[in-house]
Amino acid sequence: MNDISGNTLRAIIAAQVRLVSLGNDLSAVMDAASSTAAELTGADGAVVELLEGEDIVYRSACGLAEPQLGLHMPVANSLSGFCLSNQTSAICNDSETDTRVNREACRKVGLRAMIIVPLIADKQAIAVMKLVWTTPRSFEDGEAEIAQLLANMAAVLMHRAAEEGPAILRQRLTLDEETGTPNRSFFHEQLQTKVAAASKDGGQMALAMFRIEGLDSLRETAGKKMSAILLEISRRMERECRVGDIVARTGAYEFSVMLGMAGRRSIVTSQAHRISQAIIAEPLILDQESKSRLMLRAGSALFPDDGSSVSALVQSARVVLGKDGPSMELRIRSH
Repeated sequence: MNDISGNTLRAIIAAQVRLVSLGNDLSAVMDAASSTAAELTGADGAVVELLEGEDIVYRSACGLAEPQLGLHMPVANSLSGFCLSNQTSAICNDSETDTRVNREACRKVGLRAMIIVPLIADKQAIAVMKLVWTTPRSFEDGEAEIAQLLANMAAVLMHRAAEEGPAILRQRLTLDEETGTPNRSFFHEQLQTKVAAASKDGGQMALAMFRIEGLDSLRETAGKKMSAILLEISRRMERECRVGDIVARTGAYEFSVMLGMAGRRSIVTSQAHRISQAIIAEPLILDQESKSRLMLRAGSALFPDDGSSVSALVQSARVVLGKDGPSMELRIRSH
């Protein structure tokens, strides 16, 4: 603890207060804890790996670790598994010389050093937080202590759900608090599964992404109504989707759909257009007049044409989503 500066300690306390304010939104708690730990330690990425049965699942990820979001890995014979079973932290200064780690796996994702700390609730390790760096390093600035302090607070907030059983904990970690739809973690978990299956079988799958611009300014006037607005948008999307499609909230004002029946690009484009039309078909209802202007943008990507991995596929859809071009207006009407 002596290695942590006063400014860093104050930042940790501020982050812990923020974590408490997130309440039952455990996915947001994990995201905030891991991203803050990465920021305060200068890590190139961070991930929270949750113990689920015989696997550890990447439930939160940022930076270098983000492409692994939703990934399942066997807990046995892993350094994360060691930290879980022994309820202790682990430091790897260089993955090229550390015999405890999978060297080829580290090379594949580009990491060379890492810190892993356990999240312990009621004397049970339920997850680990892992900070990763792209270069070997010695750890002398309290990085492990910073990660552990934030992991401890996240574990306290996860404790109640963990007491209710692993199914309740998983539900809290995979559903969006405001809309009740699957969240980014669950969506990427399903993408990892579908892409792996399509790669093995030579099949195809696709995703579509939808962003509503202007909701950030509307939140100031809509207040508690914002949750109802987001819920209505997600329900309009679900009604237009086919059996097997998955609608998820993957960002503050972003929704994504995994399209199960996507044999060719024309089908993907057509379905993305239909979902867009369903979103804008009727005005959103507010309790008061608003001058906010909402615009809907859409993007899509087809596997394997636009990307052979989950991260490449998502990035391809984001490129289309971010292009300047025609967008659709989403009308607002007061009671």
